Amino acid sequence: MEADKLVNAVEANLIKRCKNNDEYAYNQLISRHEAYLYRICYNYTRNKEEALDMMQEVYVKIFRGLNTFDETRPLQPWLKTIAINTMINHSKKTGLPETSLDGNWSEENTITPESYLTATANTEEQVIYNDTRKIIEKMIAELPETFRLALTLRYHEDMSYDEIASALQQPLGTVKSNVYRARKILRNKMQACELLEV
Repeated sequence: MEADKLVNAVEANLIKRCKNNDEYAYNQLISRHEAYLYRICYNYTRNKEEALDMMQEVYVKIFRGLNTFDETRPLQPWLKTIAINTMINHSKKTGLPETSLDGNWSEENTITPESYLTATANTEEQVIYNDTRKIIEKMIAELPETFRLALTLRYHEDMSYDEIASALQQPLGTVKSNVYRARKILRNKMQACELLEV
């Protein structure tokens, strides 16, 4: 708890300096969260170059928004919101249609990349784990963008269905069906690659 207070105090000081156009403070602030922001962007794009491009857009939004940010608040939730909104705006620019199964979805017997990968924690299986992770990441990258975004927000950003529906401005049923269909596509691909038993 004391460590959190110290981190917040340091960041509050950096933010105040950023508001005074201190470029060094801005670079310091960004470097503290660079890996976190990259993870969000990469989980969405599944492509290093695209993730780096999106991060540049995120950095610009952070720079523009810092002047009005309340430095007494924790910074990371605000950064997460900016990164996720950047992903959502990118998705909207592509003009992808909403997809809905009108509630024909189920939470039962589902597989997610995390639940599969965390099951292989034995160090003797590390090589297989790494290879499998690359295969699954490639499968996620190949998902239609609408499904990939919903899956990313649900499992990588740990957002509830209601939160995703609000962020994407979509009906709750659409969000649930998109996540369901994304998982179903992944399951079928994993079965085809014999990563899962049928």
